[in-house]
Amino acid sequence: METSNANQHDVFIGFSSEDIRYSFASHLSAAFRRSSISVFVGEDTKSKSAAVTSKIDFRLPDATQSANIEGTKFFVVVFSESYAFSPLFLETLVMFLERRKDGLVVVIPVFYGDVTPSIVEQQTENFGEAVSKDLLARWRDGLTEAANLRGHNSTDQRNDSELVEEIVADVREKMYPTGKIGFYSRFVGIENLLRKQSHDIYRLGLWGMAGIGKTTIAQAAFNLMSQDFEAHCFLEDFHVTFHEKGLYKLREEHSIENLKEKTVLVVLDDVRNPMDAESFLGGFDNFGLASLMLITSRDKQVLHQCKVHGFYEVTTLNKKEALQLFNHFAFPENEKSDSNLVEISNKVVEYASGNRTVLRCYGRELKGKTKPEDMEVEFERIKRYTPQEIINVFKSSYDTLNDHERNIFLDIACFFKDEQLDYILRILEGCGFFPHVGIDRLVDRSLLVISENKKVEMHNLVQDVGREIAKTRNSHISSRCRLWEPSSIKSLLEDKEPKVVLNHTIFNVLYTGPALGQAQ
Repeated sequence: METSNANQHDVFIGFSSEDIRYSFASHLSAAFRRSSISVFVGEDTKSKSAAVTSKIDFRLPDATQSANIEGTKFFVVVFSESYAFSPLFLETLVMFLERRKDGLVVVIPVFYGDVTPSIVEQQTENFGEAVSKDLLARWRDGLTEAANLRGHNSTDQRNDSELVEEIVADVREKMYPTGKIGFYSRFVGIENLLRKQSHDIYRLGLWGMAGIGKTTIAQAAFNLMSQDFEAHCFLEDFHVTFHEKGLYKLREEHSIENLKEKTVLVVLDDVRNPMDAESFLGGFDNFGLASLMLITSRDKQVLHQCKVHGFYEVTTLNKKEALQLFNHFAFPENEKSDSNLVEISNKVVEYASGNRTVLRCYGRELKGKTKPEDMEVEFERIKRYTPQEIINVFKSSYDTLNDHERNIFLDIACFFKDEQLDYILRILEGCGFFPHVGIDRLVDRSLLVISENKKVEMHNLVQDVGREIAKTRNSHISSRCRLWEPSSIKSLLEDKEPKVVLNHTIFNVLYTGPALGQAQ
């Protein structure tokens, strides 16, 4: 549904052409193309086997290469014996690593032939000969950083074709699975936090609203990092599993007692009670040095009580990522659509506001709607009647609130979304609440966001579910204490004997207009 720029490629292969141009690099680029992965092959035909001796003894990437650097999703850098002799590609490497820090590209190192990660990191052997004392510091740092990334090594035990297959499979896995859409830019953020990790045990909290992708990100991070630890375990839906199986059985299943002295990776997904997590682990410091725990929760206070050393706030998908995920479920056969269908898809994505669960649900609900008018009608229907799947996801957050917090939540969902914080505080204080504490708890539980300009923001679907809860509390209009729809208010005012339970309803929402004109 989107056009691509001529300079946009999926993969940029960087290598020194002198030793692998017609062998490994050629086979790798051909394998990518066979997999329908577009490739730009970068090569420095002017590089020679002579040490870089001057800080100005290099060529910057030309306009074509620079454009391809900007438009590339993956940079596969092949470290062979002559790579460090190419100033052009040392500079190119640094440029890609800078983009990686912003989550714009995935850098995949390949250590080819006799070159190992330690040789690149420490710049020994041929790399040491090429890298003079006068080499730009950023090039040295770039080599060190790249050597510490997860990549691929060639060995005597396998041929080049097997290595090529492994690299292509790695890129395909990172590029296509819907579960990982938007993952890598977020994983970079997690990785940056983990760089602060000492040799002690480190606990990182992944925090965010329901359905935003905490489990997806934790699972993908676990898959990438588990090989670096002596032992590892991943517990999805920890809260439910803990109460279904019980403490003893769960500890026995995961051999927790045998992990005490080991360097372990533990992921506890959806923790709601910190005491459950602590009792399962036998204490938060119960493992060997350099162990890592990832704990996901909707509630920031739970993570505080789990004694995490750092927080990573899981953000919503951006528009491009959200559209990609929605299209996968709504148009699984990748059928072409007219511009009107694209326009409606954009409306759906905008309403879902980057929430993964909502995008998947809406995509499935709208699947098969190939006519714009059919898709629009169905979209309006599911907006009005929120699918049960979405209600269940968000209502589980509501269920953790006390009565005081529930009332504040429902008032904001029904009346005050996007209003100024000070205004809401004044209104709720006048109703006898203690809104400062209540609103802070709703923020901690990922149900509200306070914007920079002090507006109280709420995700569209959180509001929808809140209003649905307000309706279902009292099914009959005359029994509700919160009314916000003009048609419902009009019906109430026309009732000759209304039986209204008025607690603290804010009638500021009774806007004057045609809907009420007949009931004045």
